Amino acid sequence: MPRYKGIARTIPPGDSNGALRREPQVLWVEEYTQRQHARMCLLEDLGNIYDDDDSLVSMKGQPDIIITGTGGLDIYSSLDGNSWHLTRTLPLVNQVNHSNPTGTAAFMGVTPIQNRYLVISSRALWKLARENELPDAPCLVYDYQKDIVVQTFSWGGQSMSVAAIGDGSQILLGNGGEACISGQPNLLYQIQERTGGEDGIDLKLSDVQLFKGESTIYAPLERADPTPDSSSEYYSAPRSDITKTRQVKSFPLLDDSSPSEEIVLEVNSAETCNLYYRKNEDYVIMILPLPGSEGYISEFYGGVYARGGDVLMLGDKVFVVLANYNGNNTVYSFDSHWLRDEDVSLAEE
Repeated sequence: MPRYKGIARTIPPGDSNGALRREPQVLWVEEYTQRQHARMCLLEDLGNIYDDDDSLVSMKGQPDIIITGTGGLDIYSSLDGNSWHLTRTLPLVNQVNHSNPTGTAAFMGVTPIQNRYLVISSRALWKLARENELPDAPCLVYDYQKDIVVQTFSWGGQSMSVAAIGDGSQILLGNGGEACISGQPNLLYQIQERTGGEDGIDLKLSDVQLFKGESTIYAPLERADPTPDSSSEYYSAPRSDITKTRQVKSFPLLDDSSPSEEIVLEVNSAETCNLYYRKNEDYVIMILPLPGSEGYISEFYGGVYARGGDVLMLGDKVFVVLANYNGNNTVYSFDSHWLRDEDVSLAEE
């Protein structure tokens, strides 16, 4: 039996008895795209999707491939789980060009809601900071069943990420995102059904943001010092008002007695990354800054900053992994009951 050094090893093609196993296989490769540069990809079962002629183009129970980037959004669907075809293409809305320099440069994050819509975040060019300008790259609510944009919102935000949080009735935008650019507030929106018999939904800026008194106004982008804020400085006033956020994600605390509890992970660049704990879709009642997650300046590689992360809860343990640009990835862990200890709450009134 071969020995493997370190914590990783290659899985041989046979089991312990020598019987062959099926190795990972390439099922599909995108042949042609107008997207230019991809920014995010997502595998979701979007259910049955029909074209205008009522022909079935995506089947429930089969994975759909969603890709965003500088050329817009594409959805590839399958009827058999073995081959995929392009079923939806959404160009950039208010696309950047010479006469529209503040427009949309790329679709970024995407999250499905209500088995019908995709909420898509957008960003403008980073060079807007040189001119101290406000982005003009709206986020979208896209009805992939009818292949129409039903709402544009959050004009002025540099939105890098989007997540459905709470019981799925709220949308959180992760804004800012670049270490050398000024930050923006991460904003919550409430999903509302349209009234008066009109079909569809609207996203409305929530009356309850992550923090009491949090700013909901986007400021023009500015150049900023990319040197990471030290944890001790950031701990003194951790807020979601002016973050340089790359990613937001929500995770329920798996406790049958408290199904309304959740953790929101906020991954920031050159600022401390945070976990926010809240109940019943109310204000954050606990902030857990992750020590050292603000990054550092390397003599050889330059800035080391967080780019993404994930959370896993196993029993009473919470694990957090951060993926770092130019540096080593990091895992944190703590006991989940610590969140419920009001004596150590860091959130301010």
